[in-house]
Order: sequence, then structure tokens, then C-alpha cells
Amino acid sequence: MINEVSAKKTANPIPEDKLKVLNYAQERFFKEGFYKITMDEISKELSMSKSTLYKHFPSKMEMLDEAIFLLISGVKGRITSVIASGDNAVDKFITVIRVLTATITKFSDKFLSDLQHHAPQLWTKVDETRRKLLYENISKIIIQGQKEELIKKYPPELIITLITGGIRGVVNPQFLISTRFSYNDAVHYAFKILLNGILTEKGQLIFNRIKL
Repeated sequence: MINEVSAKKTANPIPEDKLKVLNYAQERFFKEGFYKITMDEISKELSMSKSTLYKHFPSKMEMLDEAIFLLISGVKGRITSVIASGDNAVDKFITVIRVLTATITKFSDKFLSDLQHHAPQLWTKVDETRRKLLYENISKIIIQGQKEELIKKYPPELIITLITGGIRGVVNPQFLISTRFSYNDAVHYAFKILLNGILTEKGQLIFNRIKL
């Protein structure tokens, strides 16, 4: 299952039945969309009573919300580990890009379309959470990179704002659906353009040795 989490390893263990539903939601919603899938259908497919299902999730939208943020929690943990590593700033940038790409490519066009038309408020919440995650962690990479002379001495706040704004601009349902870019291509080209503009010659040498 996508981002399957062991209840034993979480700070606040997720009940086994609830975790089963969340893993199902991630697997099916992200691939097929969520709008036409009913709670009755979920109950039957999981061989779970409706009372148990509704005990954990009063509505399908609450289920979707938790499934998405379970995924985001896993991404946050992986990015935090990258930032804490001893790698140089360019390597950290590339690893963060790969983590983000591996995560967002889980979302199908149908899922994006459903978010855009049937849960825009949830996308806004996801977008704001993502913005904070990117801002907090990319700021650390920028500062490290400038100390290592891998990133140009532009004002860090400006670089961070441009990067987070650029990523938010291209990785959103409306842009991707209207342009038909894949998530992978959107992230790849956006980061490549942005990195080429901020890396020093020393940073470029490292970047050119890495396959993004």
C-alpha cells in the first residue's frame, strides 16, 4: 500500500481498522479519484461494517483529508532526515526534489480533477501545508549552500519565495490539467530552471554530475 504505516511505530498509534481504511483510500482514491466512490462501496470492499467505518470517518471527505495528510506526514519525515544529513546543499536539493516527485506522481489526473471540482478547500489546505514544509526546509538548504559557496549570495528570503512560489504555481491541479504536464516533468523543469539561476560555478559542477 502507498505510505503504509505501522501503528506500532507512530507516536499516537492508529487503530488497525482505521489504518486499513487509510491505506485503502490512498491506494484507490489517488489512482481512481474519490468523487464516485461511496462509503457503502468502501465498506464492502474492506469487509468492514458500516458502523466501524463511520466510527473512524463520519464522512468520505474526512477520510480523504486524513489519507492525504498521512502521506504528507511521511514526506515531512523523509525531508527532515535529508536536511539533517551531512550532504552538501546541492545533493540535499536533489534528494528533496526526488522525494517530492515520488510523492506527487502518486496522484492521477482523475484525482486532481476531483480535487479541483469537488474539494477545492482541501487542495487549499494541502497547498498551505506544502508551502510551509517547503519554506522551512528549503530555507535551511539555501543558507547551508551559501556558506558552502554553492549557492549565489542573493537574499535568502527572495530565493526561498521564488522557489516555493514557482513550485506552488506549477504543481497544482489547474495548471497540470490545463497544460497536460505530468507531475514529474513539472517538478523536474521547475527545479532545473530555478537551480540553474541560483547555483555558483562550484554548485553547477556538482549539479551537472547528478541526474535529476
